[in-house]
Amino acid sequence: MSDLAWARRELETLGIPPLKRFGQHFLIDTRVRDQLIQLAELTRDDTVLEVGPGLGFLTPIIAAKAGHVIAIEKDRTLATYLRRKFSNYKNLTVMEADALKTRIPDNAKIVSSPPYNISSKLVLLILDSRFALAALLLQKEFVDRLTAPSGSRDYGRLTVMLQSKGEAKFVEKIPRSAFYPKPRVDSALVTITPAQEPTFADRALFEDMVRMLFTQRRRKLKGVLTRYLKSHFPNQSERILQRAQVPEKRVFETTLQEFVTLSDEIAGFLMESSTEGDPSAN
Repeated sequence: MSDLAWARRELETLGIPPLKRFGQHFLIDTRVRDQLIQLAELTRDDTVLEVGPGLGFLTPIIAAKAGHVIAIEKDRTLATYLRRKFSNYKNLTVMEADALKTRIPDNAKIVSSPPYNISSKLVLLILDSRFALAALLLQKEFVDRLTAPSGSRDYGRLTVMLQSKGEAKFVEKIPRSAFYPKPRVDSALVTITPAQEPTFADRALFEDMVRMLFTQRRRKLKGVLTRYLKSHFPNQSERILQRAQVPEKRVFETTLQEFVTLSDEIAGFLMESSTEGDPSAN
């Protein structure tokens, strides 16, 4: 069921159009709304973060099920509207703020249909927090990247970063008609749960290496790795390449565990050089 008439009426009352700079496409499909909330499995013990509540289509349903809801809205007019509209909800806090500059509370659940233009940064922010679960409605193309297997067209740096901290599951493709105004792309429901993080010898080295390798994702891993090592550790590159077990694959075919193993080997060789007093290892 669509609440298109409701969304138009609310926006007309406020005297504002959907703002492109905020990526505003308001969810109006009640079936999709209910499924998104169901995915979160909310209880009265949960603290929920809703990013970009907009007109509050999700907000009261979340508040009816959760213990505390923090709704973060960047648009000043909408934040004021939401505070007035939900002033009687004692377990709801509306914040006028940039969600990407807001700390996610420990053990919080993120339930949201956020603006597409912050999707990547938002997911990375979630993964860097101690979140309990995220149930999100995002651009389908972006969800395909989050859930892609190694060797596929959509597998990339973001996929590897997510897999190192969490697990994403594609739930369902959502049509453009679920929003007002209709976006130019389809969306998808996705859940993200925390995963056991691999034990890294040097997490920063792993992230830097993966970032650089995926700038040439379709080239052979050894060739791109060689350029990375020569630019970052010029006096150690040959030694590392002689000893490291580099998979005979292209970058986009390499699995998370293979990236972890490779970065750990490099970190170990650099540590050996450091203990031997070689300043070029730093």
